[in-house]
Amino acid sequence: MKPNLELIDTDAYPTAVAARIARSLPSDTGSVVITGGTTAAKIYEHLDPERWDGLDVFFSDERCVPPDHAESNFKMASDLFLGSSGAKVHRMEGELDPSEAAKRYHDLIQPFVVDSIDLLLLGMGADCHVGALYPYSDALEAAGHCTAVERPDGLRGLTLTPQAMLSARSIRVLVTGEKKSEALVRVTRGDEDVAKCPARLLLSHPDVTFWVDEGAASLL
Repeated sequence: MKPNLELIDTDAYPTAVAARIARSLPSDTGSVVITGGTTAAKIYEHLDPERWDGLDVFFSDERCVPPDHAESNFKMASDLFLGSSGAKVHRMEGELDPSEAAKRYHDLIQPFVVDSIDLLLLGMGADCHVGALYPYSDALEAAGHCTAVERPDGLRGLTLTPQAMLSARSIRVLVTGEKKSEALVRVTRGDEDVAKCPARLLLSHPDVTFWVDEGAASLL
């Protein structure tokens, strides 16, 4: 299945995507998974915290660091919008033993996976990773909804599994910059298997849209 690609002007991308996210959120209650990364941070600056009141918010992945660490996705999102919202925020406990943290997050998110997460926001790397599902990672075959991973940056991490990601009713992928342009072609027009190109696992989903800027779309 070919994903929907929505081209967005590079200069307007952060505000335009923030508006799209707001329109995609459940009305008052519901569940949303958010992502980390530099693209997400630029967008999160423009989100209205009040729009998130009452929502259950989860994370697609996290580094195994304390919640106040500069590399924490939880800290980034909290500083930019979640901390001043009335959302019910469920963070990955990166300060714990990774296996224990993964088990605890599996148990926490399981009822939402069973009921179907309303919205999943993901970034995509130049190596085609999504969440912390990197090429040839054992996490691509992991059972359950959350698993510990070894990250290319040398840190250990936590990530939702493909099973958990694909439970979402809607998936939106943030892709910006020319450095991602080759990856976008590989995902949307290539035929590599998921082990080599993890983002291709999303193509089996019936409602996935890639929000791409002009740089990312430059090779399409």
